[in-house]
Amino acid sequence: MKLHLFPLYMWAFWLATQAVVAVHEPGYCAMYGNCPDTRFSTLPCVSDEPAKQPTGSFQQLLINTCGAEYASTAACCSEEQLNDLIEQVKRAEPIMSSCPACWTNFLSFWCTFTCSPNQSTMVNITSSRDGMVTQADYWVGDGFGSQFYDSCKDIKFGASNGYAMDFIGGGAQNWHDMVTYMGMKRPALGSPFQIDFPVGEPTDGMEFNNAKGRDCNDPDLAYRCACVDCEKTCPVLPPTPGEVPECKIGLLSCWSFSMVLIYAFILLISLGTLLRQNHRLQAWFENWGESLWNRGGSGGVYERLAMEDGNEDEENERLLDPDTELNRYWLNGKLQSWFYYQGLLCARNPYTVIILSLLAVTLCSLGWQKFALERDPVHLWVSPSSTALAQKTHFDTNFTPFYRTTQIFLVSESDEILTSDHLESLFALENTIKDAQTETGHYTFQDVCFRPTGDVCILQSVTGYWGGDIDQFDPETFEDDLSLCTSQPSLCLPEFQLPLKPQMVLGGYKGNEYLKAKAMIVTFVLTNSLDPAETAKSEEWERFILSTILANVNDQPEWKGVNISYSTESSLETELNKSSNTDAKTVLLSYIVMFLYASIALGRFASLNPRRLVVDSKFSLAICGILIVLFSVSSAVGIFSLTGKKITLIIAEVIPFLVLAVGVDNIFILCHEYERRLQLKTEETIEERAAKTLGKMGPSILLSSLSETIAFGLGTLVTMPAVSSFAIVASLAVFVDFLLQVTCFVSCMVLDARRTENKRIDCIPCISVNAPPALEKEGWLEWFTNNYYVPTILHPKLRYPICLTFLGLFMFCLALVPQLPLGLDQRIALPSDSYLVNYFNDLSNYFNVGPPVYFVIQGNLTDRTVQKKVCGRFSVCDEHSVANVLEQERKRPETSYIGEPTSVWIDDFLYWLSPNLGCCRFKKESIKKQSPVKLSPLMSSFNKSQREMCGEWDDEDNCEDCKADWQANMETLPEGEQFMELYNLWISRVPDESCPLAGKAAYGDAIVASPDQISIKTSHFRTYHTPLRTQDDFIEAYGSARRIAKDLQEELGLEVYPYSVFYIFFEQYTYIVTMAVQLLTLAILSIFVVTSTLLGSIRSGLLVMLVVIMILIDVIGAMTIWDISLNAVSLVNLVICVGISVEFCCHIARGFMVSRGTLEERAGKSMVDIGSSVFCGITLTKFAGIVVLAFTRSKIFEVYYFRMYLLIVILGALHGLVLLPVLLSLVGGEGMGMVSDFDEDGFEWSAGSPSWPGLGGNHRNLLADDNASLDQVLITDMPEVGRLDSTRSVVADDS
Repeated sequence: MKLHLFPLYMWAFWLATQAVVAVHEPGYCAMYGNCPDTRFSTLPCVSDEPAKQPTGSFQQLLINTCGAEYASTAACCSEEQLNDLIEQVKRAEPIMSSCPACWTNFLSFWCTFTCSPNQSTMVNITSSRDGMVTQADYWVGDGFGSQFYDSCKDIKFGASNGYAMDFIGGGAQNWHDMVTYMGMKRPALGSPFQIDFPVGEPTDGMEFNNAKGRDCNDPDLAYRCACVDCEKTCPVLPPTPGEVPECKIGLLSCWSFSMVLIYAFILLISLGTLLRQNHRLQAWFENWGESLWNRGGSGGVYERLAMEDGNEDEENERLLDPDTELNRYWLNGKLQSWFYYQGLLCARNPYTVIILSLLAVTLCSLGWQKFALERDPVHLWVSPSSTALAQKTHFDTNFTPFYRTTQIFLVSESDEILTSDHLESLFALENTIKDAQTETGHYTFQDVCFRPTGDVCILQSVTGYWGGDIDQFDPETFEDDLSLCTSQPSLCLPEFQLPLKPQMVLGGYKGNEYLKAKAMIVTFVLTNSLDPAETAKSEEWERFILSTILANVNDQPEWKGVNISYSTESSLETELNKSSNTDAKTVLLSYIVMFLYASIALGRFASLNPRRLVVDSKFSLAICGILIVLFSVSSAVGIFSLTGKKITLIIAEVIPFLVLAVGVDNIFILCHEYERRLQLKTEETIEERAAKTLGKMGPSILLSSLSETIAFGLGTLVTMPAVSSFAIVASLAVFVDFLLQVTCFVSCMVLDARRTENKRIDCIPCISVNAPPALEKEGWLEWFTNNYYVPTILHPKLRYPICLTFLGLFMFCLALVPQLPLGLDQRIALPSDSYLVNYFNDLSNYFNVGPPVYFVIQGNLTDRTVQKKVCGRFSVCDEHSVANVLEQERKRPETSYIGEPTSVWIDDFLYWLSPNLGCCRFKKESIKKQSPVKLSPLMSSFNKSQREMCGEWDDEDNCEDCKADWQANMETLPEGEQFMELYNLWISRVPDESCPLAGKAAYGDAIVASPDQISIKTSHFRTYHTPLRTQDDFIEAYGSARRIAKDLQEELGLEVYPYSVFYIFFEQYTYIVTMAVQLLTLAILSIFVVTSTLLGSIRSGLLVMLVVIMILIDVIGAMTIWDISLNAVSLVNLVICVGISVEFCCHIARGFMVSRGTLEERAGKSMVDIGSSVFCGITLTKFAGIVVLAFTRSKIFEVYYFRMYLLIVILGALHGLVLLPVLLSLVGGEGMGMVSDFDEDGFEWSAGSPSWPGLGGNHRNLLADDNASLDQVLITDMPEVGRLDSTRSVVADDS
């Protein structure tokens, strides 16, 4: 090439590529006609000629397409251009035409660009090639642009639960982004050349297209859009309870503030009372200046002493009055006599009683032959009368069960996950899984997958944007492909021909920056069935994929730097079973520790002499007591299994703990009381001593056992199977344990006493040793309690502070009760090392789509009245139709938890019939051979089932519309038989690009016709919840769906219910609080009735009930702080809390009631004699077992067993051993006398008892003959068998 010619060539190239239009005046064109392109496409030709007047059919077509304003004006487009325009916009018509205003604005936008007679004033050609337009500017004004965007932004495309804006504007958030997307050069799917939309002020004769557009709520009904496509036309829904702001005062809720206020008021009253009674403080205030309680005078010390003297005199007078001390309670006497005789019978016939007890246990345990463990979560947590269960059954029966999923998360440890290497590796991994074949049934993914459109399986993955075919994947251009596909999923359909939303296959991105995602999500969708054989196929495939591929995928070198988590549909149940096996070992170890402690602690070792130690040891007796606990559990389970019901894991793991708490406590009380009687050196045989021990302690044991049996028995009123079955077995176990303790254990205790008396070695009774005499030595715990503990807590200056401290704790926890969370996170139920923990974490962090929710309507939608109650795409639909209400609920997702547009099949079906869409057309050719069956008149006229439907490429002249008289006012739309005939055509058609509203893919399993095919039996309308990440989200989402369905049912008179796969397990949280309140209230009231009856004092019964309530509230408050949610497991533990609280309180309360002396003395004596047994028996035993639970690998055991049991034991011990004796010393009930035979230094103080500082002196020995006279007075109440011995004792004393 010659150098002097180079500028000429450059000038020619510039002329060929630059704009040639210099005229920008009204009436002139910027382009006209089509120029052939060597690239097998046509582009408009550059032109600066005046607009031309259309004529004939061309003009009519222009008027029909672009509006009546073209009837008398020229145009800048040829007929060929207009036909191309019609063909292009027709692709958007199925998506946009439901909103006439948007469709009108859309046509106006493109008609102005293509055919406006003033085209040159709005369109500037900026680049051309060979006279063809390759790039242009289109000046669009903000007024028209905003109107255009606002009319289209809310249009829904129901089949994909998406928006029309995703298709026409790439999900744009403003009008300029929308038109920019539409102007992008995409020859096959968009503009044939690049169209830009400048901003700023136009120059050189250019001006904005600011034509008057149409609003979606246009006054003209011909342009008005329906509610689902236009928020402005929607009704305003009433506010939901969730939208009402919470009552708060400052940072505190009104409830918490009221608790603080009440406690402060009580503190002020208490402080005022203290100041009024404390004369020393009054004197100090007087000396300081202004006294708040100025009463005059000085020296309050003398007054205090005078008051004490007066009280002492009154007290001495009361003690001298025998009638005051002998307020005997008839029921107590009867019970003591009964247990005395029963104890004597068991003591005199120990082997017979033991054998009969073992025989009874064996008979009760025969039910173990029918033992079965219930693992199905539905049968565990869902009531048989559950509404959600009935709805699930209806859904599964009519629409088939919800599909199964195998899901994989691939999460990058650092950078973005979307690299060419990772995508190619993902293609390979998916192909490996799809090609894998099980060893037994030889099933592949194709055999078990969900296939709504035929043979194509649903596999949701980012690879679907390339059709799941790696040959279509280009590592060089994959980012551009992904950008296009994520912005407009309908352009990159996977094999199953439904758009893939980027939220379903990508995670960890911000906004719409999908290319920066940190996670890829792959979901294999499997079919589900009510047929066990079909389900077994899927389960076999899941197990095989899990063990052979997924379990080893993290070790593959191509996935270095990527964390892969996974789950199959059956993974959770499998892992929970593993967790149960692991938990069983921990629970067993916990029980062993408690058994060992109880066995060692039961003995009293007063001497370190080895021979004495082996004799004084009570290890074998403790083993007998623990075996009785196990026998009671075995009997209860056997009886329960005989009914044919299955045992739950809660029963297996919790009942032994509960019965052990009750049983060990009673064992300690009986053994310690026997030892105390032994130390009295009375002339009693072992049998009589055991009988008197049971006679004294039997009513106390009956009190606790009967209270717990009734309290647990009331739990059978609960409909939740896991709770009701627990209540039955717990009630039976506690009652059987009581029966065995007052019979079999008494016999065992007698045999052990004989062994000890004969100096035989514990556990080897056949060997006797020459042991030194037993030393009478007070145990260290009794010594500490007697000398330090009781004087401290019952000191007059500490009792009120103790009460106020516990009251403050109670009020604080009561303020926290409303904040108690609900739910049971699945991750807590899993072992800490389970692979599902990582999966659930990734699911929560990266999956941005909520679970689908279906609103099921049972009604005949072939009737137009019902259709209007459901539809949403027509302006004549009911204002509060199903579609309209669901759309409005979607717009307040923070309370409705509805996150996606609803797929309304009736809208898509009726619009599919529209002639404008051209989806439903018949060929005009001859009809096929007629069926010999007589057809309905309508069927005969149309003969639709015999006619062949037109396809996309059939000649228009050879086709006719199914509903040529289709009108948007619904007056001509099909009903009855015609509806069903056209419906059958629609539901059998597979959607494609030319007709995306066909029903088979999206609605193939959403509609159930009646067996005779003359009506619609039931159908569902699908939407999606917002992403649900916490238990509160799931609970609120279920509650919101129920509220919506209830409102629709009341408003429209239709049968409507919501269904999602998780609803059946979260229904319990709609009533669990009410159920807990009822269950715990009944249990506490039953405790009050039993304790008041057996104690003979309503006041003491009220105190026991009050302390149990305080323990319960404190445990609930601590649960809130310690992140323990309320669910069926914790509810069972709360019931246990009530039972164990009774154990902490009732023995001390009864010890107080049968003691003599002042309130303080009786409370102190009860603590010395009974408190130590309660502390050793239940507190330390439970604490030893609970510590073991802290080392479990199971989170559920750490949270719901270790934490809750620790709270129950600590709070129960504090309230039972600190607060209750203080309350009894202040306001305890009047004592009841005991049969004198049981009073010998059992609960009665001896002459040698110490005088506790601050509690007053011991007044029993005011008279020399007081003891003898008391015995003589009470002798008439003794059992017959004991009177002679008592008489001898009295005579001996007199002599």
